[in-house]
Amino acid sequence: MNATAMSPLYRKIAWRLVPFLVILYMVAFLDRVNISFAALTMNRDLGISESVYGFAAGVFFLSYCLFEVPANLVLARLGARRWLAILMVVWGIVSMGTAFVQSTSAYIAVRFLLGIAESGFYPGVIYYFTFWMPRGLRTRILAMFLLAVPLCNSIGSPISAHIMMLDHLGGLKDWQWLFLIEGAPAVLLGFASWFVLADGPWSAQWLTPAEKNQVARDRQDEDGSQQVDGKQTGNVIRDCIIYFLWSSGNYGLTFWLPKILTSHGASTIATGWWGTITFGFGALALWWASRRRSFRTLPWLFLVGAAGFVIAGLAHSAPLAASGFCISAMGILAGLPMFWSLAASRLSGKAAGAAIALVNSVGAVGAFAGPSSMGWLHDVTHHYSAGLWAIAGAMTLGGLLVYGESSKAVHRVPQAAD
Repeated sequence: MNATAMSPLYRKIAWRLVPFLVILYMVAFLDRVNISFAALTMNRDLGISESVYGFAAGVFFLSYCLFEVPANLVLARLGARRWLAILMVVWGIVSMGTAFVQSTSAYIAVRFLLGIAESGFYPGVIYYFTFWMPRGLRTRILAMFLLAVPLCNSIGSPISAHIMMLDHLGGLKDWQWLFLIEGAPAVLLGFASWFVLADGPWSAQWLTPAEKNQVARDRQDEDGSQQVDGKQTGNVIRDCIIYFLWSSGNYGLTFWLPKILTSHGASTIATGWWGTITFGFGALALWWASRRRSFRTLPWLFLVGAAGFVIAGLAHSAPLAASGFCISAMGILAGLPMFWSLAASRLSGKAAGAAIALVNSVGAVGAFAGPSSMGWLHDVTHHYSAGLWAIAGAMTLGGLLVYGESSKAVHRVPQAAD
C-alpha cells in the first residue's frame, strides 16, 4: 500500500480534489459557527440569554444528526457532484436568511433548517474520499481536508470581527451583514461544484482509463479484505461515543471562545485576532498529526485538549484564557484526522457510508450538548468556568475510551515524497 499511496496517481487525485474541498468545507464551517461573533450584538438585539444562545448553537446539530445517514445514502444514489452542489446552494440561502430573523423562535428555527441543509456535506466528503483513496493514505488526505477547520477559524475570525464594524450601513445591523456576506459564497461555490467535481474515479475525465482501472483494483482489494462482524459493530459503537465527547469539546471551544474572551475585557477586533492565533496553533498541530505513523498518540491528544479547558477555566485575563484555548485547539484538532482515518477504515462500500454518517450523527449530539451545557451552566453559576471544566471532563473520558483501541491499531501512514 505504501507504494500505491506514494504513486503519482494518488498525488494527482489529491491535488485535484483536496484544495477545492477544503474551500467548500471552510465555507460550510464558517456558516455554522459565525453566530459566535454575531452573538456579540445579536443576542442583545433579540433578547437572547446565554442558555438560549447555547441551545440555538446546538440545535443545528440535532437536525444535522437526524438527516446525516439518509443524506449519505442519497449521495450514493444521486452522485457526489449533484448532491454536494444542491446542499451548498440550499444552506447558503438559509444562512443568508438568518439576517432577517426578528425573534428567538425564528432564530432557532433557521438554525434547525441550516442543520438539515448541511447534514450531508461533512460525512459525505469523508465517504467520498473512500471512492478515491487507499486506506493507507486517508489519514494524510483527511488531515489536508480538515485543515479547513483551523483555517476557517483563523481567517474567518478577523473577517467576522471586521464585518461587525458595518453596523447600520445601508440600514442593516452588523450581525445582519455578517450572515449576508458570509452566506453568499456557499451559493456561488455550489454552482461551481457541479462543474468541478466528479462522482468518482469512473466518471473523472481527467483520469486515463489505466488510472481508473488502477483505482478500481485498489478499492476491490480493500473491499474484499473486509467482513462485517460483531467486533466491527462494537468498534463503530465505541467510535460514536468517542466522537460525541470530542464534539462537545470542539464546539464548546468554537461557539464560546469569542464570548469568553470578551467577558475578560477583550474588544471584538482583539477577539478576532485571538481566534486567529488559537486556531493557527490548531492548524500546526493538525499538520503534525498528519505525519504520525500510528494512532498511539490519540488518547494523549484528548488529554491535551482537556488541559487547555482547565487552564481557560482558571484564567482571569483574556491572554491567559486564550493560551488555554490554544492548547485545547492543538489537542482537539490534532486528533481529528487520526480518529476519522480509523473510523473510515471499519467497513467498505455503502456500509462505510452509513457507518461514517452514524458516527458523525452521534457526534452531532455531542456538538449540541457541549454548547448547550456551557450556556446552562453559565446561567446557573454566572461564570464560564463550570462549563469549561465540564468539557474538560468529557475530553478526559474520551481519552480513556480511545486508549485501548488506539494502542492496538498501528496505522501506517506513508511519508510525503521529497
